Amino acid sequence: MRHIQFNQDITFEQYQMAVRVLEAIGLDVQKNEIQSLPLEVIQGIEEGWQELREGKGIPSSEVHQKARLLCTNK
Repeated sequence: MRHIQFNQDITFEQYQMAVRVLEAIGLDVQKNEIQSLPLEVIQGIEEGWQELREGKGIPSSEVHQKARLLCTNK
C-alpha cells in the first residue's frame, strides 16, 4: 500500500476534495481519521483564525466561554 502525506496544512474542505478526486479516479481511499469535531465547529475555528489574521480578534474570556458551550452541547 502506498501512502499520501500533505506537506502543508489544508482545510477540511480541501481534504474532502482530495479524497473525492482520488475516489473519482478509481482509487480505494482508506481514511485513518481520528474522530473529529463536527463540521460546524471546524468551520467556526477556521473563521476565527481568519478573523484573527484580519485583526478582528475577540477577548480570550469570550473564547473560553464559547468553547465551554460548544463542549457541553454535544
